[in-house]
Amino acid sequence: MSFGPSSISRRGALTAGGLAVVGLAAACTKESGTLGEGEGDASSEAPQSAAKVQITPADGAADATAATEISWTVESGEFKEFKLTDASGAEVEGAMHPDGTTWVPASPLEWETAYTATVTADDANGITATATSTFTTIASPGNRVSIENYLPGQDSTVGVGAILAFRFSDYEVPEEQRASVERRLFVTSEPAQEGSWHWITGRALEYRPKEYWQPNTSISVRLGLGGLPLGEDRYGEFDQETAFVIDSESRYLEADNDTKQMRAFRDGSIVQTIPISLGSDTPIDGNDARSFSGTMTIMSREKESTFVSQVYDYETPVKWAMRLTFSGQFIHGAPWAADRLGKSNGSHGCLNVSDEMGEWVYNFVRWGDPVIVKNTGIDVPQGDGFTGWSLDWDTFKSGSALQS
Repeated sequence: MSFGPSSISRRGALTAGGLAVVGLAAACTKESGTLGEGEGDASSEAPQSAAKVQITPADGAADATAATEISWTVESGEFKEFKLTDASGAEVEGAMHPDGTTWVPASPLEWETAYTATVTADDANGITATATSTFTTIASPGNRVSIENYLPGQDSTVGVGAILAFRFSDYEVPEEQRASVERRLFVTSEPAQEGSWHWITGRALEYRPKEYWQPNTSISVRLGLGGLPLGEDRYGEFDQETAFVIDSESRYLEADNDTKQMRAFRDGSIVQTIPISLGSDTPIDGNDARSFSGTMTIMSREKESTFVSQVYDYETPVKWAMRLTFSGQFIHGAPWAADRLGKSNGSHGCLNVSDEMGEWVYNFVRWGDPVIVKNTGIDVPQGDGFTGWSLDWDTFKSGSALQS
């Protein structure tokens, strides 16, 4: 969502509507400004505008939150201009919501602060009417909900499979509140590409485009959750924003359990074939150790790491570790698996490669590059990593709370 100047004119914005509005009658004005004292009576020679404006929040409202959006309706006239000012008279930056119904501040409003919304409109004769509404935000509530943010870093360059993901901390948003939450999740791409949010649970959301991102796409994200009512008297803690670009190359990995090979693709061509060993075909210590099938993405890259498992009781140093799931499946160097590579399985779920090939893959991939794993007999659970690409588009899109 791109936010520009704080005022909106009819030349650059749509009239806001669609919310329930409460009465604030338009004050008649001359074209040059607000009517002066005594100019509004019936004996005045000054023409009065037929345009009528109503604003939400209503004048005198004291229950606004830091995430308040402004709406207005115009009757018998044409919307001309909107602006929001704080108590000092300074204009507040913002822009129309993409759905055209409300004006959204570019950042959360201050708590316990008075704001004045001003809307002007012209009637059919070009005579201007002005309406104002001064409202006050509530005191900062204590029951604020933070998020666990998995968005790409500011100005980073990421792979074509990059998924936007975050989770609410220790809180499940009620189903009836999810559409209003999703309205405040703004994703803008250049060039524009169709995309959708998907609620995995009331805590966890992912966003992806219909197809992989086009190379060189610029993406900006705003999670406009600061002060937003989340239901059950809970409020979002703060906004979060980032902007990043998709790499100029399209890369992905495809691992096949039937062949015990992993192929690396760049711009549609195979550039490397790598022998692998996947998760054990039989349980280890009573646990299913098979690698997950599905389309995952590179979540992190580490040249050196130490894997610790309480389930399998080990602590092992590894090189060239690339995470695929939250639960701990990686691609990584495994010199101890040399005799199995390309022939058989035996890991605790990871995709084992030689250290030499581990270094090659580490240098080949970026965060967000897709990794397709096939024929293991067990699907990756939704939400165990960034898993939206494992769903077809219609299924993924149906998980949006904004779908009718």
